[in-house]
Amino acid sequence: MSVPKIKKLLIANRGEIACKIIRCARKMKIPTVAIYSDDDVNCLHAKLADEAINISGSQVSETYMNSDVIIKICKKYKINAIHPGYGLLSENADFVKMVESNNLIFIGPSSKIVRNMGEKDKAKLIMEKAGVPVVPGYHGKIQDKNFLKQTAKKIGYPILIKARAGGGGRGMRVSENSTKFLSALEEATSEAKTNFKDKNCLLEKYISKARHIEIQIFGDKYGNVIHLFDRDCSLQRRQQKIIEEAPCPELNNDIRTFLGDLSVKAARSIKYEGAGTIEFIADIENGIDKNKIYFMEMNTRIQVEHSVTEAVTSTDLITWQLEIANGNKIAKSQKDIILKGWSIEARLYAENVNNNFLPQSGLIHHLNFPKMLKHPNCIVETGTQEGDYITPFYDPMIAKIISFGKDRNEAIKYLENFLIDVEIGGIRTNLNLLKKLITNKNFIKGNIDTKFVENNIKDFIDNETDPYYVALAGLVVFIETISRQQSNWYMWKPSEYPLNITIQDSIQQLKICQRNMNEYEIKVNNLKYLFTSVKIHKSSLKAKLNSQNLDINYKLIIDKHTNNKIFTIFAKDITYEVIVLDSLRPRENNEEFSEDDIIAPMHGLIKFNKIRENSKVKKGDVLLNLEAMKMEYSLNSPRDGVINKIYVKNGQQVTEKMKLLSLKK
Repeated sequence: MSVPKIKKLLIANRGEIACKIIRCARKMKIPTVAIYSDDDVNCLHAKLADEAINISGSQVSETYMNSDVIIKICKKYKINAIHPGYGLLSENADFVKMVESNNLIFIGPSSKIVRNMGEKDKAKLIMEKAGVPVVPGYHGKIQDKNFLKQTAKKIGYPILIKARAGGGGRGMRVSENSTKFLSALEEATSEAKTNFKDKNCLLEKYISKARHIEIQIFGDKYGNVIHLFDRDCSLQRRQQKIIEEAPCPELNNDIRTFLGDLSVKAARSIKYEGAGTIEFIADIENGIDKNKIYFMEMNTRIQVEHSVTEAVTSTDLITWQLEIANGNKIAKSQKDIILKGWSIEARLYAENVNNNFLPQSGLIHHLNFPKMLKHPNCIVETGTQEGDYITPFYDPMIAKIISFGKDRNEAIKYLENFLIDVEIGGIRTNLNLLKKLITNKNFIKGNIDTKFVENNIKDFIDNETDPYYVALAGLVVFIETISRQQSNWYMWKPSEYPLNITIQDSIQQLKICQRNMNEYEIKVNNLKYLFTSVKIHKSSLKAKLNSQNLDINYKLIIDKHTNNKIFTIFAKDITYEVIVLDSLRPRENNEEFSEDDIIAPMHGLIKFNKIRENSKVKKGDVLLNLEAMKMEYSLNSPRDGVINKIYVKNGQQVTEKMKLLSLKK
């Protein structure tokens, strides 16, 4: 078989996956070309590639998903191969067809396979014919909303509405009952159309207590197909994964072999080539039973979580992709794939856990991942650097942190210790959530399901205004801004020093008394905290509180616009931001808003088509949709009323805390 070789590779992606592909290609001595948007001009993937080409614009549709421009770049720069990474164009069958039509090499399966598996209704039919059990539901062609509502009733609630195309949790909504079905359908179809240019959906019986299990498969051009065992991806929010691990806990060898063989059978039935993942949903109401495990979908690309599979099978899956595209056979046979050890991956996202996991935009003014010498059993895969600006246009994932141990407990401990040492400032992230999840007793026992985070959200909310954390912040701020900067402070100290700080938009008033050179008493409301043996060196503070040793780092920046001092506190179990105020006053923005105002919860693109000024609305009605980081978020009316004034236009880019519209009675 004569197969054209990769001479020059374009990476049609960004972030950590683009960086990883570039590094793998370099090892194979394949020249690489990166593309980047106007907002990514200083990003790491653009710096790593042999060549980097700007595609003007910010929106993902005009840059990383601009098929026509990408093909033109390939022709102009004599590029003969494209690696799509994951997300974006990786499962866009029309794009793959364009690549094939222009005699370019696509690092992945054929457009026919991408289309068949990408259209989830068609994929389910194909898998049913192959003897693979599928989730009960509807995956037909009729898309009339009233028909779908009646069909949902027949299937039985709760119902999962799922986009026919795409993946990554986009275009998915759960409807608990018939009254919420139409609004959930509208949200799902709108998001699906935005991301995949296909608003069609299918319906599935929503399994309330489920485990998300997936099998990594690989196929080559010669009919060889193998699996690389299983992963568990049950820890999710908004149907998107947070923590993944390989292998799947509580999966016995019988079920493991069954799912591996079933996945190979499924891949062979469609003559699959390249990296792919067969995703299953397991009904675990009465434990894991192989007769209650159903095919969900097939992802015809490399997955975000492929790194944990690499760790437990001693493989390099990106390199395998390139080798297979070059016409080589799979590097190992099934008997050569040995499962060894345990690996866990944590995804670090720019998002506000306390506010329904809304993505966050902003400048990363401080980023420090601990050195490998201290944590030899952990690696970081990232395309983000200190000084990068997280925009609302792309996925909010900052990094993947992967641990490896001889068993699950060891992998958990390695990851826990690593997360403690991660420092990131300037933007809210889910770092605290990851710390709490990895140390949660139910997670440690493997007692988890896909609703675990949602059902236990109170345990994972950041409580940065806990008096202890307020006192700790007060100690850092006081020493750095008063005691450390004024050499005569101790000599002329007042009995108590008032200090006003803001934590999480909450104004905190403290009183601080320095008892001697190394002792500080801090009053928060009616509570007193006595810190002793206080020592500070550079941006590190050591102290004792009730015989407990404290060792924390912090970072201070000056906001160029407000001149406020902003501290990011890096404690063992929590990272949080503190703003030093000159006087006790509310933020200016708060003075402008009333309870009748609808405020943007984040940066994003405004979408609406039904609302008008002076039109009546009911409580719960969708007023606006906010599109950010490839997701859509509905802003609902808080009460019955009338739209008084609309301050934004359809398609307008808005910023966090911007007034969007106002209501009147």
